Amino acid sequence: MNDAKERLTAARAARTAVEQLAELTGRRLESVVGIRSDEGRFTVVVEAVEDARVPSTADVMAEYEVEVDGDGRLLGYHRRARYVRGSTDDG
Repeated sequence: MNDAKERLTAARAARTAVEQLAELTGRRLESVVGIRSDEGRFTVVVEAVEDARVPSTADVMAEYEVEVDGDGRLLGYHRRARYVRGSTDDG
């Protein structure tokens, strides 16, 4: 970033997290499903295809939590859940 330090927006943090996660995992990332900010850090939750199947409703999906700092640097990531695309978490 430049000398007059720009604040990282949630949208930029999400794009940065997605780019870095894709590079590290090689997974096809579907969407950002959550984001939160805490003291200049962002935690971005990204949905990814773990194992593509036919039909696509049987794909094995995963959610990853990706943490980036206020400059957009990757601090860490971990997979927090795996599930079949067609499943729901409703009662």
